[in-house]
Amino acid sequence: MGRKIDSMFKMILIMLHTLLVSTTMALQVNPYITLTDAARVWVVQDGRPLYYSSSQSMFSLDNQQIKPMPYYSSEATVTLSPNGEYRLISLLQDLGEIKNGQRYSDYFILDDQNELLYAVNLGTDSDLKPPVAAISDDGILALADPVKALIYFYKAGNLIAEGQLYEDEGDMSMERNILMQWVGEQCYILLERPGFNGSPSGNSLFIRINADGRGQMTSYLPFTHLQDMVFQNQRFFVSGYDYNAVDQEMKPMIVELSATGKILWNNENFGHELQLSANGAYLAVLSSHEFIQLFDLGSKRVQKIKFDHDNKVCLGLSVNNEGEIAVIRVAADFFAKRKTHFTQVFFPQTQRNIDIQIDPRFPKLFQLHTDGDRFFIGTNYEWLEIRQ
Repeated sequence: MGRKIDSMFKMILIMLHTLLVSTTMALQVNPYITLTDAARVWVVQDGRPLYYSSSQSMFSLDNQQIKPMPYYSSEATVTLSPNGEYRLISLLQDLGEIKNGQRYSDYFILDDQNELLYAVNLGTDSDLKPPVAAISDDGILALADPVKALIYFYKAGNLIAEGQLYEDEGDMSMERNILMQWVGEQCYILLERPGFNGSPSGNSLFIRINADGRGQMTSYLPFTHLQDMVFQNQRFFVSGYDYNAVDQEMKPMIVELSATGKILWNNENFGHELQLSANGAYLAVLSSHEFIQLFDLGSKRVQKIKFDHDNKVCLGLSVNNEGEIAVIRVAADFFAKRKTHFTQVFFPQTQRNIDIQIDPRFPKLFQLHTDGDRFFIGTNYEWLEIRQ
């Protein structure tokens, strides 16, 4: 009897080992680009890295060719127009260099060959936050001041329009959270309205403005605080929440809006991160460190994916054209200690995972991307392709 039990126990161990090996084997990790100068941030379009910054310089990538960009500081931020044909390099002046109460920022607009088209220098007294910047598919630069709630539009280096985002009788020197993105020839802005002199916050605003600064349309969102947005494939998804300080209660919500701000549907869960698949078929929502929602936008169904947090927190989210989800997870004490150099790429639908080495001092490295099929992640020294 004892021998049979031992034999069965060995068989179970072999089966478990085989299962673990097959699970590990199913994840294919291929280095796509290898660096000699450690990256602190990658800039990516459709799974393809276009730029990275190190502690010393900024570099552009053309397929696997790496080219230095010595004219731009490694501290600069690179963002893309929605179609990727224009690149915006933003450089904020250090707080120690503020003169006469003004903080200056430089904005450089490049084409897809990295040729400089024009530059803008803007000084504001927004010493808490720099202007929020976005570049359109037509090369028009929008700059929104988060303190005075002003917006400026530049074309070919010239100021073509400016205006107030909303009228308010309160003190206009408070900092606001602003999210902004171009969709075609229109600029969309999400804006929080803080309460003045202890009064409650107002509902966040959904604002649309034409490229010439005219035709402003404003509607109210059903919550006060913003979390994330996805404006892609002519669909508009926004997440946020209300907070009652007396009851210490938070009421989250995820909504899809029309282009005019009308609520098409809502989901009463947190949307810490929103990601839309490249084909527009799936919306993935990180609702907690152990709960992800997958919205099938064609069939209008939602899949609730729950998993054990395993003492880990989620920092990144991506979804491909088949509705397969990948998420980045790190140890729960990551924010306090920042000692771990290992992160986990986790596939919650299959429970598969793989450890990747990333330096936690550079939080912008914690981002997952997809080309619609494969998943990608950039470490300090590699751009990795991950297949299930």
